[in-house]
Amino acid sequence: MPSYSFGDYRRRTLDVQKLSDDYKTLKDIFYSRGRVALDHLTRSGILMLCGAWETYIEDVLREVATHLATLEKIDELPREVKSTIAQYVRNHKNVNKALELAESNWKTLYLNEIVEETISRFNTPKVKNIKDISKKLIGYEGILDCLISEEIDLINDFVKFRGHIAHNVRDRSEQYLNVETLDKYMDEFQMVVSRIDNQLLTYIRQYKTSRPWNKVNE
Repeated sequence: MPSYSFGDYRRRTLDVQKLSDDYKTLKDIFYSRGRVALDHLTRSGILMLCGAWETYIEDVLREVATHLATLEKIDELPREVKSTIAQYVRNHKNVNKALELAESNWKTLYLNEIVEETISRFNTPKVKNIKDISKKLIGYEGILDCLISEEIDLINDFVKFRGHIAHNVRDRSEQYLNVETLDKYMDEFQMVVSRIDNQLLTYIRQYKTSRPWNKVNE
């Protein structure tokens, strides 16, 4: 099976699909009586889809970090992860953090403090932010190297669009959001998530002999 994070993403998008289905059902019912605005459903779908996208990024980084924490020695970690841990210990007000690291508690410190604290502050899942947090937590800035330029643009434009919907009052000049647009976003992000899942599988296999999850059929 793919990563647990991939499975959770699929489950989270089921509600987006339901909104799409509801739109189509209501359209068939009401359009026979005249045009009725239904894009409150599609706009809600955009918010939910972006939430699923952000949660996938957080979850899959946490999942990869958990696999890295199964390594026997801290020296086996990616260079950037070791740098992140060292900087965290250096900057921490508690002088005992260095002792905790010396006493082989690096796994707990890494997962429970560094990874969780960083993820809790993560928002706006645009390309640069995703690359930055991936580099910091799992030592891999190339998390999105599997995507083509159109998909990179898609991520940034979609997250910006989500922000517009969430933070602005709709006015009459705004374009109607039809269900075909929502369906297209769902299909595109399904492909993006599949590719990222496979990219991270290839990455983590450099550090683990066992396969952490199976490849997604793209």
